Amino acid sequence: MWAVVVVTVNLLAGPQAIVVTAPGTFKTEAGCLAAIKASVPASLDAPSKAAFASGARKYVCVRVDELGALPPH
Repeated sequence: MWAVVVVTVNLLAGPQAIVVTAPGTFKTEAGCLAAIKASVPASLDAPSKAAFASGARKYVCVRVDELGALPPH
């Protein structure tokens, strides 16, 4: 599984990575990247869009680590 993660780095607070839960998870990295391409930056508010355009806000796909996950029922 793959998930969309937004990554920012603040000079005083340091790095921050937040999983974007709205689109859910994806079976493939290609599907995840397609979701980012389809919705970013169009769905962002003005400050977030400016941060994205300047490179201060990145959206990446990260593979979900299933280690320790409960088996499906």
